[in-house]
Amino acid sequence: MPTAPDAYVKWINQHIGFNPRGQRQSDFLTQCILEDLRTNCAPLRMHLERGELKLRRNVGLSGRRNLLLSRPHEIAGDDDAEVDPNIDVVLRRTEASAGRGASSVPLTLENKTIMTAHGKARTNRYNDARAYASRVHANDRATIAAFAIVINAALSYRNPDALARSARVSGANRARDAAATIALFESMRLRNAPEDAQNRCEAVWILVLEYDAVNPTVRLVHAPPAPPPSSEFGYAGFLDRLCRLYQEPFG
Repeated sequence: MPTAPDAYVKWINQHIGFNPRGQRQSDFLTQCILEDLRTNCAPLRMHLERGELKLRRNVGLSGRRNLLLSRPHEIAGDDDAEVDPNIDVVLRRTEASAGRGASSVPLTLENKTIMTAHGKARTNRYNDARAYASRVHANDRATIAAFAIVINAALSYRNPDALARSARVSGANRARDAAATIALFESMRLRNAPEDAQNRCEAVWILVLEYDAVNPTVRLVHAPPAPPPSSEFGYAGFLDRLCRLYQEPFG
C-alpha cells in the first residue's frame, strides 16, 4: 500500500485543478496518514482494534462538529472564546480504555496547504498551527497535536479561484519564496512534554511538492530545501515521533 506522500500525489494527479481550500484533499491526506500511523505504530493499532480508541473527523475536541465556525482555529475575540473549532482528526478514548493513560483525547491531527502567495500564506498557516496547538493543549496538556503542512514549490501555479487568477502576481511562485516557507516551518520548536509551551505542536510534517494545477505531473520534492524523510520534519521522522510520544504514557 502506498505511503501518504505517494498516495497524496497520485490523488492530486487524478484531481487536477482541485480547490486547495476544500475538504476533499484534506480528508484524503489525513486518512492516508492515519493508515500509515496505524501500520507503523503497534500500540495505536492495538487500541484501535480493541475498540479503545474512537476516530472522529472534522469535529471539535468535545467530539461534536461545529457547523457555524467559518475560520477553524482562529479566535476573533472574546465572543468566540467558547467556540470548539473543528479539527481534521480527533482520536478519543472510549469507556473500554478507561485508565489507560492520562488523556481522554490522546492524539489530534490537523493539516494545511500553501499552494501560492507564500509571503502572506506562510505567516497565516504558521499562526494556524500555533493556534491549533494552543487550543488542543488548553483543553488537555497531555494531548498530542500533530500538524502537516503541504507546501507547493512549483514555479507556476494556476489558482482555481477566479479572483485570485486576476491578481497581479497570480500564477508565479518564486523558488526563494517556497524555500522561505519551508524554512519557517522547519524553525518550529516541537513540544516534548506536557510542561512545554502550549502553542507548540508535538510533531510537524512538511510535505513539499511541485504542482502547477494544470498538468497531471505532480511530484514529491525530496531535495533541499525540503527536509529529508528521516528528519523530524520528514514523513518517516514524523511517524516515528508520533508513535514514540503516543506510547510513552503506557510505559
